[in-house]
Amino acid sequence: MAGTRELCYFSGSFFLNRIQEEAEKNGIETVRLDFPGEEADFSALSEQIGKPYDAILDINSRLPYLVDEKGERILNLMDAPFFNYIVDHPLYHHPGLVFPIRRYHAIGIDRQHCAYMKKYYPNLSGVELLPLGGSKALAHIPFRERKDEILFMGTYIMDDKLEHRIMGLRNQLNNATYQLALDVYDLWDDEKEGMEDCVLGLLKRYAESDRESDVEEYIADVYEMSGFPELLNAMFLVDQKRRNANRLEILSRIAETGSPMRVVGEGWRETPLSRYPNVEILDGCTMERSLEIMAMHKFLLDINPAFQCAMHDRVSSAFANGCVTISNMSRSFDEDIVKNKALLFYKKRGAAGIPEMLSQMNMEEMEDMGERAYKIWEDKYSFSALFLKLREIMEKRK
Repeated sequence: MAGTRELCYFSGSFFLNRIQEEAEKNGIETVRLDFPGEEADFSALSEQIGKPYDAILDINSRLPYLVDEKGERILNLMDAPFFNYIVDHPLYHHPGLVFPIRRYHAIGIDRQHCAYMKKYYPNLSGVELLPLGGSKALAHIPFRERKDEILFMGTYIMDDKLEHRIMGLRNQLNNATYQLALDVYDLWDDEKEGMEDCVLGLLKRYAESDRESDVEEYIADVYEMSGFPELLNAMFLVDQKRRNANRLEILSRIAETGSPMRVVGEGWRETPLSRYPNVEILDGCTMERSLEIMAMHKFLLDINPAFQCAMHDRVSSAFANGCVTISNMSRSFDEDIVKNKALLFYKKRGAAGIPEMLSQMNMEEMEDMGERAYKIWEDKYSFSALFLKLREIMEKRK
């Protein structure tokens, strides 16, 4: 196992630690190498060349980029299949997905992400779906003793920073790409389609053709790029801008109702949300601490990061801690969640109604929902369950 790219709030290390613990519980010997920071020294990898391993695993990995002094891909010199666990939209990781690496497998957390990788990265030996697991806090607080305020956990990137970076596309790439980014942001309904579908629809309209070959030719002529995945990679700032806009819009609608709310994450103190007396804002924290905060609350609000058919690890961790979870994730992701009424679903336009929806539940109903969610987590979304599925994937793909 290798940790080559840390995620926000040290979540990358946290996830790898949980997987490693489960592997060792199952009697599987693991070698763990971590390479923190952009200037990491990867020389320790050379010691692993020639050693037989069943698999190499990393999250949002930088390993595909690495070459030796002869220009050979390091992963091609390793005696093991490589599994890149992509926990964002794969558009963010386009440069690392195209390399000609033998036995290169991708794992996605969203059904549409997986379909996207299968279509646009034929060099991959396999693509599998495996949502991230959730974890329990060390301390359990009885549900009736928990805080009644709505809890949201997540970062906000100041909008003017993103706006400035999007404007920079004119100089970094070209004016056509900048204009496409503006059009996508204006027209993309992220509750109905993935950004790749919105971009492709626009390109077909601009190229005046539904033929894939015509669209690819249009991309080469107008945007001066090698194909659709490269162009979509240039739209990552649009995804970030929409993600942050959705968070601010939904939280603001709830704040306006006067309902008590706690927001944990960087960036929120500089937003209008900080002016509401019913909203408490705390700085971001490590994953371990976030679980303890989660276990203190009855209600956890999830704002889906434009995933079309996925479950964020916020939801699986809320399940693990018996929270009443409110999410705008897709109902189609897991029919067991819908059938067992383990989650309260909402749409962005109805976010202001969330406090009233919660007020209509009595304590017994809340506790029952938390217990049903916990059972689903235990059966399907714990790291113990995740590792069993991961092992099946790795054994199938040897």
